[in-house]
Amino acid sequence: MPCWNRRAEFFHYTSARWVFKEASQTEQRSVRFDMNELAKIAAASVGLSTCLKIEKLPEGNFNKTYLMTMRDGAQVVAKVRNPNAGYPHLVTASEVATMRYARDILRLPVPRVHAWNSRSATNSVGAEYIIMDKVAGIELSQRWPKMRSDQKLRLVDAIADMERKFVSSPFPAIGSLYYEKDLNDLPNQSREHRSVSLGLDQETFVIGPTTARNSYDYSRWEVEFDKGPFDTIPDFLTSLGTREERCIEKLGVSPEHLGLFGGPGSYKPTVASKLAVLRDYNKVAKYLLPDNTSSHLCVLWHGDLHMDNVFVNPDDPTQITGLIDWQATCIAPLFLQASWPHFLDFEGPKHKEMTPPRLPSNFGQLSPSEQKDAKVLELNQQLYKFYELKNACQNPPVYDALRFQETLKAQIIAYAQSFLVGGEPRLKGKLIMLEDNWGKLVGKDGPPCPLQYSERERQVQQNENELWMQGYMNMLEVLRAIGDAQVGWDGWVTHEQYEPVKEKVREVRKAFLAQISEKEEEREEWAKIWPFGTEEELR
Repeated sequence: MPCWNRRAEFFHYTSARWVFKEASQTEQRSVRFDMNELAKIAAASVGLSTCLKIEKLPEGNFNKTYLMTMRDGAQVVAKVRNPNAGYPHLVTASEVATMRYARDILRLPVPRVHAWNSRSATNSVGAEYIIMDKVAGIELSQRWPKMRSDQKLRLVDAIADMERKFVSSPFPAIGSLYYEKDLNDLPNQSREHRSVSLGLDQETFVIGPTTARNSYDYSRWEVEFDKGPFDTIPDFLTSLGTREERCIEKLGVSPEHLGLFGGPGSYKPTVASKLAVLRDYNKVAKYLLPDNTSSHLCVLWHGDLHMDNVFVNPDDPTQITGLIDWQATCIAPLFLQASWPHFLDFEGPKHKEMTPPRLPSNFGQLSPSEQKDAKVLELNQQLYKFYELKNACQNPPVYDALRFQETLKAQIIAYAQSFLVGGEPRLKGKLIMLEDNWGKLVGKDGPPCPLQYSERERQVQQNENELWMQGYMNMLEVLRAIGDAQVGWDGWVTHEQYEPVKEKVREVRKAFLAQISEKEEEREEWAKIWPFGTEEELR
């Protein structure tokens, strides 16, 4: 039997590179463990003695997955958590319980788990792992481009039907799902877990601390704050603001900005100003619930349905054979959970009317290439709108949740829960709008608005928002000059792109510093806040 531990590529991130901060990025995605022992456990979990072949599958951001082939040809998938995936023990324990619940209670096409362990410090492998079935079928990404329009509509229909099962099985609290035994020995629990009135084969499900990504990323894992479970939605919404307060107090102003901020004459975020806005948010958080209570249900939801997480029958791609990657899935109010599947997203305008999208009236006068683009846009709009209308007819709570997300209340919640890396002028502007529209939101007999912004405060917000927007636009210009980079780019590139993109970033950095100011001391200040690598890193 080969020694699998000699294969260095099994343990390190090998799919791509980073133009800057590469050492820390790869460290967060590398994990050393005993692959020989994992192979033994995988074979034993399906009643076999020997694993003959291990293949590393394409890497995601948070895990490593391996296809393991046994002596008789049977195959299983082994999943090992990267350090950046979430809270140790909790994220794996919750994923396993969630998969079991989705498979055996909701009857969704989810892989069966054969073996798992979330205690890396004490298990024989030395890492958190899950051994599961290899999903039948192929990734949707391999069929979608060649599927007919009617097939795509039927697939969207099938996804919406599956999501109805989430809505039909609400929970009594907000958090993440676990087996009860996996929470009994947790230290420093701020809250008791909540029982769920169902169980399987001596396993009792409970709701415990959330494993949602936004409770862990951007170094939030370093901070102690209440992770739930939460019994009421107002408590949960307030906890989002309190969480961001704790993180800002400990971590300071995050360097992961949406714009180029902090240079001479630009917008300069401060801890004090960010905390002041969060305190205002917490004053109104309990009033931000949708008026339509149908979307108040606390539900499980798979929020990452991109084309590689949906498996279909290769002979009939309208048949879904598997849904994978349930890591960090949580229970939360439907009005925050519901979303269009990622594979339906597209560049271009969304169709707002309730009538079906149509080709433009001047279609006949367009060039052949323009007509082709118009047809692609029409189909994308039709699929996007079909999902919305399907829910309007057959799953109204989801439709109500999707519509709520366009409102001022939803925008305030969205800004608040990502405020560690967000801009206070944006959230404060929304809170000012809330004060101005308070009567419409709570009714004439509602409570008085807890927020009272003076004219001076409003003018300061407008001035700071203009500076914020200038920094945001500067960021967009820099990213366009670099190439395909998007806001929030962390330097990730393919192996082929590494040298040319690194050279391009060097050029853009030099040009930016040359044009941003004629004064050397100011250019030096801008060089300190340049987010895409130091001069030394880019050499």
